[in-house]
Amino acid sequence: MSPRSRLGWCLLVVGGLFVFHVHLKTQKIFQNPTWDARDGVGQFWSEFAFQYRFAQFFAEHPVRDWGQLAHDRAVQYPDTIDDWSEFTVAMEVPVGVLYRWVQPAMPFHVFIVWYDCLVSSLSLFAIFFLARALWRSNVSGVLAAAFYATLYPSYGRTVKNLFLREDFAIPLILLALFLTVQAMQDRSGVSPDHAVGMDRRDACPACQVLAALAWLAALASWHLTQFVLAVGIGAAVLVWLFERRKSEGEGRKLEDGGMKWFVLTLTVGGFLIPVLRVKQFYLSPMMCALYALALASWIGGGRKKSLAVFLGSSVVLVGISLLLRKSYGEYAHVYQLFFYKLRFLGVKPENPAALPWDARCLWEGAFNTAGWSEFWRSLQWTGPLALAALALMAKDEGRRKGAGTIFMVFTVLLALLAWMVVRYFTFLGFAAAVLAAGLATRRMWWKAVLVLAAVSQLVVLNFSPLSRAPVVPADYKPVVHWLNDNTPTNAVVLASISESPVFLAYTGRPIILHSKFENPEIRERYREFLEAIYSDEDRFFAFATKYGADYFVCDGASFMMATTESRRYKANRLGPLDANCAAMLFVKAPQQLRHFEREFATERFTVFRVRR
Repeated sequence: MSPRSRLGWCLLVVGGLFVFHVHLKTQKIFQNPTWDARDGVGQFWSEFAFQYRFAQFFAEHPVRDWGQLAHDRAVQYPDTIDDWSEFTVAMEVPVGVLYRWVQPAMPFHVFIVWYDCLVSSLSLFAIFFLARALWRSNVSGVLAAAFYATLYPSYGRTVKNLFLREDFAIPLILLALFLTVQAMQDRSGVSPDHAVGMDRRDACPACQVLAALAWLAALASWHLTQFVLAVGIGAAVLVWLFERRKSEGEGRKLEDGGMKWFVLTLTVGGFLIPVLRVKQFYLSPMMCALYALALASWIGGGRKKSLAVFLGSSVVLVGISLLLRKSYGEYAHVYQLFFYKLRFLGVKPENPAALPWDARCLWEGAFNTAGWSEFWRSLQWTGPLALAALALMAKDEGRRKGAGTIFMVFTVLLALLAWMVVRYFTFLGFAAAVLAAGLATRRMWWKAVLVLAAVSQLVVLNFSPLSRAPVVPADYKPVVHWLNDNTPTNAVVLASISESPVFLAYTGRPIILHSKFENPEIRERYREFLEAIYSDEDRFFAFATKYGADYFVCDGASFMMATTESRRYKANRLGPLDANCAAMLFVKAPQQLRHFEREFATERFTVFRVRR
C-alpha cells in the first residue's frame, strides 16, 4: 500500500471518529430534560448567553451594521464598550453569518448546537496530524484521535454549556501545535511508515508563519489561549536552558534563529488584531520570554553566555513592558489565583479574608483544585499510558530531542496546572492522548495495549445526558417574558453576573454586570455590588442609581448560601447577616423596602423596580 493510501485510510478512520464524536455530543444535549428545540430562551447562561447574543447579532444584521458593536452601551451599562477590542468576538461571526446565508429550517439555538458540535469535533483531525507529526507515525495519529474522542474533556463542557469559545479555539490550538511541531521538526527526518510530507526542507519558514497565524487566530477567538501558548513557551525555554545535549538538526536550529519567522509573525499579529493590540499582547510576560529566547538563540555561544543573554534580556524586556503597558489588570485575577493556590497548596481557605478579591472571585467551579479522582475521570487509561510514555521517552536518548522533548515538558506542566485548576484538563486531555499515542512507535505489544485501552474507554462511555445545573431554562423563561412584556426596551436591568447575560440575550435590555472577568472594571463593579447588597438598603440603592438601574432581578437563595462557593464567601460575609442588610430585606422582608418595589416573582426570582 502506498503512503498516500495509508494516509487516506487513516483519515477515513478519523472521519468515522468525527461522526461518532458529533453524535455523542448531540445525543447528550438533545436528550437532556432541560433541552427545548422549539424555545431557546434560557438554554444559554452566563458567558455562553453573552456569546449567543453576539452570534444572534451576526445572524440578524448585515455587514454594514457590524460597526454598532464598536459602540455598545447595552453590555456594560452605562459604559460604552467596543466589543471588537474588549472581547474576543470571533467564533460568533461565522455561525451567525452562515445561518443568515443558509437560512436552515431550524431555530437559531438548534443551529448553534449543531455548529458547535461539528466545529469542536474537528479537533480530532488536528490531533491526528499533531501526533502523526510528533511521533512520525500514522498509527499514533489514529490512536491519539481515538483516545481523545472518548475522554470527558473532549465533550463534557460542550454538552453542559452548549456554546463555548474553547470549542472554536481548541481545533485552532491543535492546528497551531501541529504546525509548530512541523516547523521545529528535523527536516531531514522521514516517518517510520514513510508518511507523505515528512521530508520538506523548504517548508520550515512557511510552517513557522502558518503556525503563528494559527496561534493568532486562536488568541483572537479565546482569551485563555494565551495561557496554553504560555505553557508551550515555558516548556521550550526550560528545554533550551537545561537540555545538555541537542540533536544535530533541531538543536542547531535554535542557535541559527530558526524560529525567527514564528516570533516575527506573532509580534506583527499582536499589533494588527484589535483585541490583542488593546490587551497589549505583544508586551505580555509570555512574549517577553519568547523575545529573549529568540535573541539568545540568535546570538548563540556557550551555555553560560546563552543563559546570561536570556536572563538579561528577559529582565530588560519585562522592565520595558512595565513602562509601556497601559493596563495591568486584565488577568490579575488569574495570576493571583495561581499564586494563592501555591501558597495554600491548593486548599481553599475557610476564611475568605485570607484571599485578595481577585483570587477570591475566581476560585470556584472550573477553577477549583482537582482531586486525584478527577485525573481518572478526565483521562481514564490515557493518563497511565501517558505516564508510561513519559517515563520511557525520558530514558530514551534517541527520542529526547527538539519537539518531542518540548511536548513532554509541555504535558507535564499542563498536568501540574490541571491539578491547580480543573479547567486545564481541557488541554491536558489532548496532550495526554498525543503523548500516550507515542507508545505506538515502540514494540508491537504496545500497539495492542493502546488499542485495548482505546476500546475499553469506548465501551464504558456513558451516552446518558449530563447534568446542566445550575442552568434551568424554566427558571428564566417567566422573568424574560415579564421583562419583554412589561418594561421599556431601554430599561436597565441589574442582576448577578451569571443571570445578567441571560436577560441581555433574550430581552435586549441593557445590563450592568456580566461574567467576562478579563474586564477589570467589571470585577471591581462586582465587588462593589456584593459589598452593597450585604450592607444596608441605602447603600444598595446608591449602587443601583449610580449605574442607572431601573429593575433589580433578585435570585434570593443565592445570596443566603454560606459555603466557600457562595456569594457571601466572595463578599467576606460568612458570619450572621444583619437583619436590616439589603439581601435580608429582599429575601425575608420585601415589604420593608423603601427604595425598591416588588413587581413580579417566581419560585426562584423576584423582580424589583427601583424607585426614583
